[in-house]
Amino acid sequence: MARKTKAEAEATREAIMDCAEQVFMDKGVARASLEEIARAAGVTRGAVYWHFRNKQDILHAMLERVRAPLGEMIDDASRGGHSLENLKELCVVALRKLAEDARYFRVYYILFHRNESDQALNKHRELADEGLAFVSSIFIIPEIRKQLRPGLTPEQAAYLLHTQMLGLFFDWLATPERWRLAEIAPVLVDSFFKGLLQD
Repeated sequence: MARKTKAEAEATREAIMDCAEQVFMDKGVARASLEEIARAAGVTRGAVYWHFRNKQDILHAMLERVRAPLGEMIDDASRGGHSLENLKELCVVALRKLAEDARYFRVYYILFHRNESDQALNKHRELADEGLAFVSSIFIIPEIRKQLRPGLTPEQAAYLLHTQMLGLFFDWLATPERWRLAEIAPVLVDSFFKGLLQD
């Protein structure tokens, strides 16, 4: 049998992740098996093991796949200058992506509502720490720091913004039909920032 090309191997890896998304959505991470994922992807269990060590490895790769574009957006925002307007826009884009990008929605739904693993939650905390550091680096800029509410440190402001966004992700994913998130994202984000900044 001919060896798979790099492109074919990558296509198989992507197909496994695509099918794992659906299996995890249906059954949750703990109750899903690699055998079910392999069957859904039309590959052998050995093919799954060739690309991934276990289910948590698949979930980690799925999370990295959806976070990569957000990482690029953060890089773009950084290149555009560290400003409150860029940070606000980044928050709006993240909420709209959650509402409009089906893959992004599925992976975050799995992470928050269909996952019982400490390992995946630890990975999420690691990514959250990166986000907090990025937001803190903006709030710590002297001219921006002066705009924060009296007594509010840049680190506290970053934490508040992070937890508001995280809470919105978590709650909206549970009942997405309740709000048209893409439409109301700008007013929600504007309200978050009004709570952090002086009048």
